[in-house]
Amino acid sequence: MTDMTSAVQAGALAGVAPTYTQCTATDKFLAVSGGRYMLHYKNGATPTSTLKITDQTSVAPASASGAGAGWADVQVSAALAGAAERVVWIDNSTRFRDSSGFINMAHTTPTTLTVAIFGPF
Repeated sequence: MTDMTSAVQAGALAGVAPTYTQCTATDKFLAVSGGRYMLHYKNGATPTSTLKITDQTSVAPASASGAGAGWADVQVSAALAGAAERVVWIDNSTRFRDSSGFINMAHTTPTTLTVAIFGPF
């Protein structure tokens, strides 16, 4: 698991040059409680399968059946084509923070996938 905390960039009125970090199968970054973040995924030539942000806190409703692990994860993309991009807004980081304060991301076949993370806003 790659810790991308040092690559998180704060926004500025004058703008900021994005720094993209190579994704691995599981990545994370430290997030402040209640913070807003923007993730900008850029894919190279190789298609990437599922991109997810792991939900750490949602409790399955009592009447839910089959709500096992990962039932409330956010699927960013079921498949991201080569040379494609995707922007994701996390409006409230609290739902996604684990017990250590990290937001965890999962990527299947991230061969040419990079991400720039901006926040907190």
